[in-house]
Amino acid sequence: GVKEIADALKFNTSLTSLSLKSNELGHEEAKEVADALRINTSLTEILLGYNYLGPEGAREIADALKVSTSLTSLHLGSNHIE
Repeated sequence: GVKEIADALKFNTSLTSLSLKSNELGHEEAKEVADALRINTSLTEILLGYNYLGPEGAREIADALKVSTSLTSLHLGSNHIE
């Protein structure tokens, strides 16, 4: 699942783009991804659109962006964030 992907991202140094769109991810999964984004230094693009992150999940991702040094592109469309 997404936990395993997030755990792998913490150690990955070559992957630059990842699409997790349309995977029914919620705020708990967003937290896992956010934790990975805080550590990963190679990912430049992540697509998280068409999930169910909601405001709480979006907040987790936003907090991770404060320390992420590599991410330059983020897609969060259609996530019930309003």
